[in-house]
Amino acid sequence: PVATTLHWHGVRVPNAADGVAGVTQDAVAPGATFTYEFVAIDAGTYWYHAHQDTAAQIAAGLFGALVVEPPGGHVAEQVDQVALLHSDVTGSAAIAVDGTTHTLHVPARPGQAVRLRIIDAVVPGMDGTAEAPALLGAPYRVVALDGHDLSGPQPLGPHRLVLGMGQRVDLVFSMPAAGSVRLVDSRVMGTPSALQGFFATPARADETVTIGDGPPPAALDPTTLPVFDPLAYGAAAPDPTTARPPDVSFPVVLAERPGFRDGSIQLVHTINGAASPDVPPLVVRPGQLVGLRMVNDSGEFHPMHLHGHVMTVLSVDGRAPRGSPVHQDTVLLSPHQTVDVAFVADNPGIWMLHCHVPLHAAMGMSMTIDYAGITSPFTMGSRSGNIPE
Repeated sequence: PVATTLHWHGVRVPNAADGVAGVTQDAVAPGATFTYEFVAIDAGTYWYHAHQDTAAQIAAGLFGALVVEPPGGHVAEQVDQVALLHSDVTGSAAIAVDGTTHTLHVPARPGQAVRLRIIDAVVPGMDGTAEAPALLGAPYRVVALDGHDLSGPQPLGPHRLVLGMGQRVDLVFSMPAAGSVRLVDSRVMGTPSALQGFFATPARADETVTIGDGPPPAALDPTTLPVFDPLAYGAAAPDPTTARPPDVSFPVVLAERPGFRDGSIQLVHTINGAASPDVPPLVVRPGQLVGLRMVNDSGEFHPMHLHGHVMTVLSVDGRAPRGSPVHQDTVLLSPHQTVDVAFVADNPGIWMLHCHVPLHAAMGMSMTIDYAGITSPFTMGSRSGNIPE
């Protein structure tokens, strides 16, 4: 009954198909039709969601998984299962998986290879709560992050796999000879300020998925498990993005301050000192290697999502990957953390870069990366009816 759009999260689409109201199209009015058309060029785990009044429409259920299979048609594993973690659309505090707040049961036989595609679509509170699922009952390999394969993944587990909203992780494991495997979810929270105290989310641990039948693995508190470190995982491999310094580099400083915005007093969320739509765009040219130094000057988590491109993580707090290259479309910044990334400007258009915590984006933490010479005929704001966040 309301205007909407669809954004293909993590999928490298032409700019006209990106689905951002006021940037790449007008929101589609009730009863109207808009056709998205693109070639799925990257196999992997993705998702789609509304990008008009995002905070309200994702919370109401307008999202879903998108799996792009390899050219051969199927992955090598006999069981290929999505675990889409999301908030209960009825408004309860429960975490749902694939539409159910009950434990999801996935059939699998002893010895079968399983690929579990975990997507974090849980709408966080003001602290930006990161989900931290853990797989119990079998050693596993982390084979992909945000749909992009890792080099030389090794068996590990159990670990907490910290995911900001919008991030994905693919796990591959073999079913044990006896017993089931379980995915349990917990949370990692930011440091609430006095202003945010009312929004702090209590810690919890939920069982979300059971794979196979038989006795469950031994119960444990997932919050006691070590945290998976992608910078120290897998095998080093050549990566053209890290072979030379960026051609251009930009700061992306994330902060917050009390202020008056959109007719109300808010905890305004800023990028480089300004709030959307007043954040100056970053201007790039085709073929450039673009560096971003993202600095989190807040006590919250900020999963920063870049549309239309793939970022390579160069360092986190000055620490470079010593294992597999890490390629992501959504990079999670923990409180007071600095992350350096780079991407190739190979998809001309006007592209959103924003925090994927809907409250943060709605309060101003959103901007665009513009290719030189490209403009948009669309406008944001209540007059146009285009409200992307």
